[in-house]
Amino acid sequence: MSGQQPPGGFAPGQFSPMARNHRRRTIVRRALVVAALVLALVVVAVLWPSPTPGGLSVATAPGKTKPTGVLQGALTAARTGDRVCYSVPTRGSRAVLRFAEGWTADSRLGLRDPAGLVVAQPGDEVVLLGAPSSVGTVPGCPTRGRIWTVTTLRLPTQG
Repeated sequence: MSGQQPPGGFAPGQFSPMARNHRRRTIVRRALVVAALVLALVVVAVLWPSPTPGGLSVATAPGKTKPTGVLQGALTAARTGDRVCYSVPTRGSRAVLRFAEGWTADSRLGLRDPAGLVVAQPGDEVVLLGAPSSVGTVPGCPTRGRIWTVTTLRLPTQG
């Protein structure tokens, strides 16, 4: 009995040529599907529209600022050349705003954070976390008031 083939003609662990070809085709199909999915994900990642910085500048403050106060009010904006000047009216006065590096504005005067997302429009009620300093003007803006270096801007929750 040694040397005899088992019933069906194949030794244990061997496959018929048809089964081997079917298995090979299945593996190739799965590899092609995985490759197509990876390619689709790469294309989506490359072509996905990302936020872009605005084309207009805003007054900025160099270095890091430690927030020490909160300011709330309606955001106002005025364009001066390629600069947008933001301010918030306060009791009997005005706070002129400057921002950390990376903040910009778009042509509709929307304020963009460093990620390029529009976080506020003129007329929006905003809550600002930042640091007040002396009375004066910020570079490129004619409005005078208490200078606020903004670290965080939020819209109050609707409720």
